[in-house]
Amino acid sequence: MWSRKELKKKSRNIMKKHYWRVIAVCFVAALAAGSYNGTFSAVFSYDSSREIRNVIQENTVFDFNDIRMEKPLDTVIRHFEQKHVQEEEMVKKSPYTKGVLSGIVNYSLATGSVFSGIIAILLRPVFRGAWLSLIAAAAGAALLFFWWLFVRNIIEVGTCRFFMEADAYQNTGGNRIFYLYKIRRVWRTARVMLRKSLYQGLWYLTLAGGWIKGYSYMMVPYLAAENPDIKGREAIAVSRKMMRGNKWNAFLMDCSFLGWNLLSLFTLGLINIFYANPYKQGARAELYLALREKALEEGADYCHVFTDRYLVSVPSEEVVRAALEREARLADTPDWKERAEAARTMPVFPEQEYTPALFTIEGADRRFRLGIDYQCSYGMTGIILLFFIFSVVGWCWEVGLHLVQSGHLVNRGVLHGPWLPIYGSGGVLVLILLKKVRERPVVTFFLTMLICGCVEYATSWVLEMIHHGVRWWDYSGYFLNLNGRVCAEGLLIFGLGGCGFIYILAPLVMNGCIRRIPVKRRVLLCVLLILLFVGDFLYSGAHPNTGQGITRHRQEYRREEVRCVPEQDPAKGAGITAVFL
Repeated sequence: MWSRKELKKKSRNIMKKHYWRVIAVCFVAALAAGSYNGTFSAVFSYDSSREIRNVIQENTVFDFNDIRMEKPLDTVIRHFEQKHVQEEEMVKKSPYTKGVLSGIVNYSLATGSVFSGIIAILLRPVFRGAWLSLIAAAAGAALLFFWWLFVRNIIEVGTCRFFMEADAYQNTGGNRIFYLYKIRRVWRTARVMLRKSLYQGLWYLTLAGGWIKGYSYMMVPYLAAENPDIKGREAIAVSRKMMRGNKWNAFLMDCSFLGWNLLSLFTLGLINIFYANPYKQGARAELYLALREKALEEGADYCHVFTDRYLVSVPSEEVVRAALEREARLADTPDWKERAEAARTMPVFPEQEYTPALFTIEGADRRFRLGIDYQCSYGMTGIILLFFIFSVVGWCWEVGLHLVQSGHLVNRGVLHGPWLPIYGSGGVLVLILLKKVRERPVVTFFLTMLICGCVEYATSWVLEMIHHGVRWWDYSGYFLNLNGRVCAEGLLIFGLGGCGFIYILAPLVMNGCIRRIPVKRRVLLCVLLILLFVGDFLYSGAHPNTGQGITRHRQEYRREEVRCVPEQDPAKGAGITAVFL
């Protein structure tokens, strides 16, 4: 029989071994999946299921007296017309007035839903008034449901998997919370969690059934984490059998964390982030492992669902090598023989981390591959040509974006030629500097944002100093901007574009086009492009490309005295002098 004291002790041991990892995992689960209510009580607590309820309730509860007097459609339209007016008033009061990201933030706050805000921004050119709010609310609720189904639930199951592996392995990676995406078991697991939520929701129609069944179905995400091929009906049945006679003790274990919950209220959620959340999650994972071990010892009739023997016991080196060799043979790559041979001799450390090749479920070894060698070498001529290619791509992007926004075709940039060297410089820098981290796309994305942000900020500052206050771009009014030189929206675009350049465009162009050009012609092309670029650079230094839609003069800070007469006491006569910078 398990005891709360023992489970909590094991949970603390997990935290000692993987403290910063468990903090990061629980933080992502709380932020992206809405787990652990109260974690962000100081700022916000995002819960997709709660947001769905709020959106539906806000947009479907009307005055029944009005419904008797009007047609139902008229009542709905009038309701959303009033809602639209309120939303537009909130948007007008926002300090962020420019950019797509600012619009998303403004409308998300106004509609009360991130997804409704995104839909509202996309539909603004087409719909107006009540129909905009109505369609945005409906589409936002639908997107919320898909987020809850395919992101929140999948991350919840992945979090369970992480804590179970962390019990046996010393170096379990935090990316294990996304493992269902990698082994392509998202839809099957989503159906299991959907059935669990549906059953529990129906039980909530009774007085206390939903609360009791919450403990009956507690093991469902852990069963799905160990056996992603399990069906929803079977997972619920097995969970009920595992929790039979254990629901009350599980409830008492949850009650034992009430002190931490109270302490978290006084620390604005910090205790939850840095201790309580992983502590509770680890204890629940240990409960599953304890009930699993008990079932195997007793030979329960449902032991066949426990398919992952290496989840709780570290395999030998021979088992790991055999799994890696099998994975290499099944891989659809030209070098599978070399990989299989390397698997027989390479050093392995089974106790460090669970090897994904140990998965025994069908299709788990397959990965989505584009067939692009993004680790290829480029050489000097390749780097030069890619610089010009990305400069031209950046120029087309800026010209096309301005054409869509304003309807005017203008040559964007300081130079007169069809290129923007800031894009080429950023692309070449991320291609060279981030070579060692290309195998880690997430790290590459954030480092690309950092590098491109530094390049954009430095270029803006230098151009403004050289040309006496003239700016070729100004992000003032955009959401999260820094002195108008860089903004969050632009950095996100740079991050995505840089990753596309590193992983797709550069290797495809290099292997498909540049290497097919004879070396002498390639060198001649590079020399010609450099001469044209240097000539444009020298001419533009004396005669930069300026004009409407290209540059704007930075207004010098000046003090304006605005006399405002207070409305509350006009008899005083004297105004209030407000000074603006």
